[in-house]
Amino acid sequence: MGDVQLLTVISTAFSRPQTATEIVRGIASGLKIAFRLNGATTNFLDFRQDDISETTLRTEFMNLFNIRCPPSLNNQQAAPSIVYINEFEISSPYDETFIITDMAFCGRRALTNSNEYLVNGNTLNAEYMCFAYKITTRNPIFMNFQVQIDEDPPVIEHILLTLRNDSRWHYKCINLRDMLEEYSTMYMIADLFLISRVYLDYYVPSSVMIDTVTLRDSLPIGYEEDNMIMSTDQSSTGLCRFPFFYNGQNHSSCILDEDNMPICGLTPNTKFYCQNSSIEGVRRLFPKYQLLDNSFHIAHSTMNHTIDIFFRYTACMSPSLIEVLPPTVGQAISITNASKPVDGQYSIMFNGQLYYPIPAKITESNLANLLQSFSDFGFVDVARTGECAQYSYTIQWLANGEQPLISIANSSEVKPIDAPMTVLSIRHGSTISVFYNLPNDLLRTYHTTPQVEVLVGGFPSYCSNENNNCGFQWSIDHTPTIISVEQNGIMVTIHGTGFSTELEANIILIGKNGSCDVLSVNTTLIICTIVNAPSGRQVLQLNIADKGLAASNESFIVDVPLLITSFDPTGGDAGGGYQLTIFGSGFSSNALITLGEHFCENLTVVNFTSIKCTVPPSSSMSLIRVTVTAIDGLNLATASGQFTYNSTNTPTIYAIDPTFVTILGGLLNISGTGFGSDNVSVFIDTISARVLDSSNNYILVNLSTQPPGLYSIMVRTSMGFARPLFHIEYRFYVQEVSPQIGSAYGGTDLYVQGAGFENGTRIQLRDRSNRLFPCNIVLIQSNQIHCQTASTARQVTITSNGIHPTFGFGYAWFPSRETVQQGTVVTWYWSSAELRSPVYYKIQQVANAYSTELVPNGFDSGSATSSGSFSYQFDTVGTFYYWAPNIDQSSGYSMRGVIDVVALEPEVMTVETVLDKFTGKCQQAFLETRSHFHSLAQTCAFPFTFASVNYTACTSMNDTQLWCSPTSIYTGQRLYCSPTGMLIVRVEDEQNISLYRNVVTMV
Repeated sequence: MGDVQLLTVISTAFSRPQTATEIVRGIASGLKIAFRLNGATTNFLDFRQDDISETTLRTEFMNLFNIRCPPSLNNQQAAPSIVYINEFEISSPYDETFIITDMAFCGRRALTNSNEYLVNGNTLNAEYMCFAYKITTRNPIFMNFQVQIDEDPPVIEHILLTLRNDSRWHYKCINLRDMLEEYSTMYMIADLFLISRVYLDYYVPSSVMIDTVTLRDSLPIGYEEDNMIMSTDQSSTGLCRFPFFYNGQNHSSCILDEDNMPICGLTPNTKFYCQNSSIEGVRRLFPKYQLLDNSFHIAHSTMNHTIDIFFRYTACMSPSLIEVLPPTVGQAISITNASKPVDGQYSIMFNGQLYYPIPAKITESNLANLLQSFSDFGFVDVARTGECAQYSYTIQWLANGEQPLISIANSSEVKPIDAPMTVLSIRHGSTISVFYNLPNDLLRTYHTTPQVEVLVGGFPSYCSNENNNCGFQWSIDHTPTIISVEQNGIMVTIHGTGFSTELEANIILIGKNGSCDVLSVNTTLIICTIVNAPSGRQVLQLNIADKGLAASNESFIVDVPLLITSFDPTGGDAGGGYQLTIFGSGFSSNALITLGEHFCENLTVVNFTSIKCTVPPSSSMSLIRVTVTAIDGLNLATASGQFTYNSTNTPTIYAIDPTFVTILGGLLNISGTGFGSDNVSVFIDTISARVLDSSNNYILVNLSTQPPGLYSIMVRTSMGFARPLFHIEYRFYVQEVSPQIGSAYGGTDLYVQGAGFENGTRIQLRDRSNRLFPCNIVLIQSNQIHCQTASTARQVTITSNGIHPTFGFGYAWFPSRETVQQGTVVTWYWSSAELRSPVYYKIQQVANAYSTELVPNGFDSGSATSSGSFSYQFDTVGTFYYWAPNIDQSSGYSMRGVIDVVALEPEVMTVETVLDKFTGKCQQAFLETRSHFHSLAQTCAFPFTFASVNYTACTSMNDTQLWCSPTSIYTGQRLYCSPTGMLIVRVEDEQNISLYRNVVTMV
């Protein structure tokens, strides 16, 4: 061996490691050669006497990259007590993310699949089973032991093991007899037993790793139980304190420092060197660099006495130069340098969207998570091949096939410069189902005539006629025809062909709903009378039973006259208030009736030939006859006779007090004459008011609650209805809201100006999505309310009810990506009650779409639970990534999602004033420099007629404010306008809710 490295002595006799003193420098014989790489040395090999094959050399060099354990753990030559060993070393693909310290206890690989055996096919008795393990789950760990006692048949024992689940590697030996005797007393009488198979329970998750399994007759040299490790790893200068922090990590046993010295702790001034170490500590040797799997190749030429070695580190750096020991017998030269690793980032274009950044050396799982975080990608599976100098990614969509091709948008940030990047389509997907619906043609029989078909759920029904014949044909010979139409008043004559000779079979339509009564008919002539039809020019159609609509070369129009033929009664008291029925023709639902200059109230259009309404009072003090007129759009008809008002002994109303009340009603005083003392009734519109007191000249009534509006007062006495007609206004409206802009987070002092406010009035804000937010009342006055707004933060819900194409329901967030505005409160709900096995969720913010690192001070729901919820308010603009890690411990699957927070946009809110069951709203849309008022359901009707004058804008005629009429003819209801001519207040009765809107912008 020649000159060897000096030994380091670690002993409790010294406070720190000691270096041995060299007495005589060794001289190499040159017979054997070893190789050293990064401080690790192979065995010495005799190339002259032994046949050194490439397999032998490969084994020696590969051992330099393995975790080397004490020989007594896994070397049967060094430890003959070992009767069975399993190291789980398997070949694997390229993987530069492989971390050997996480993946193995000895060697390079460990068992991670619960379907594999720890022991399989053992035929020798053993006293102990030893193994290394690393557990990250809290689930109990069961092992199944196939045991054969003496000559009995083997049995399976399901045994719970007590293991540490701190995500660190541990080494444990089990006394098999003690374990079995504790499990069952029948093993106490057994002379011999054989463990032939050992395997993990089926339900053990993949977060359990097992390595270096041996069956043996004695314990490894230096083995200690778990409870002894703290006393095994110790220092002479002070007790080791575990865990201790070093190089950014906590350690629970001795480790090697940068000088390869074992330490178990350090302070600013002192290092604690270990004088003894456990198997789990520094008694294992770790490689300085890790080998990229499948990158090692070796070629040995015995003729040329050369060995060519090719390999790459996982760090993608150029390997160190191999040393030949002794250096006098050979030398090592570098043939080629390693290719530079790819790095940087690039952008892609997919489905018209640009996505950036995509890391050039991203792992396959991280790329899958990154692509799935984009809104358009859906669920994908990604496979990566190659190594750090060249990668190839294969992307397969798990759902939503037939995707567009990805293109590289910009690769200028990828290193090395000008590194080529290409995209190829391997296989085209399809959105078409593999299983097609059965075509309806397959269920039909052949016919020469068209068939009537009834589809039920998309499938044709069966025709039970003879030969399955359900035919139907169109024939021009069977189609009736209108040639001409003649009209004389209400009489209409129709000429044509194909008419029915039966009166009731010829149906004549006038407009949409009208009709013409048939008087006589033959196959070419029909005479009918227009009775039930709206007035004006209407289209005539003819439908003949068993034939259908008649054809014609043009549209035939008839002019339906508006007529009043009679009315009943022909006269009455001047106080009005009683019902009048008008008979005639051409009445539509828009028809109005006037008696002189007054409109007949409470009008009901019974049909096209009759109207009922309430007679308005007359102001005349003597007998008077007035004209009865029907108005329907632009059509007007006057009755031949006149209506007579009889003013003899008619009760008279002089005044009412008050003239307006709130919507809750109150007391109303009516003064006048001729009321009498008995049988007095008061009606507010059509609602009877309770009379508290009455005399010949005075009436006191209690007004009930009514929606806002203008209501007529009708007083009925034994002498008839009193006159003239008075109105009382129920006031409850919002005229102005200030300020016009407030904070979306609440706290804005809001002042609502209007009328009719009382204690109990509420203020609420409604957004365009119909969400309601309270405004907390500070002070209520009859014409003003002061309140403070609450937060208008939006609420967004995300559930665990998404469907993953591989794992199924409950394994994806729904939605997986959500865009919200600043201030939005996002609430996650999850439950695994409907799943076959429990799934445990929690919400944690991570750095990006594929990161496993938690964001410092990021949102976190705490411990994982099978059902629960978590809320978080997003106040900052940006993209936030989160995950639910390891929700299913059997698969290790993690659910991920994304929240995109955009800038808060101004929100137009409707201020609603609520009293009792009535809501007042005044819509006010605010801009930066001025405000506009809008009415949603009721607006000014321009032009409108008042006192025989047409108005095309708001007017102050007969009022102190600008006003307009909501109907084309003024009926007593006024909408008041702002000085700019825009509508401020409206009064409307619509399903017992009066609407006033005032919109406030929240920013």
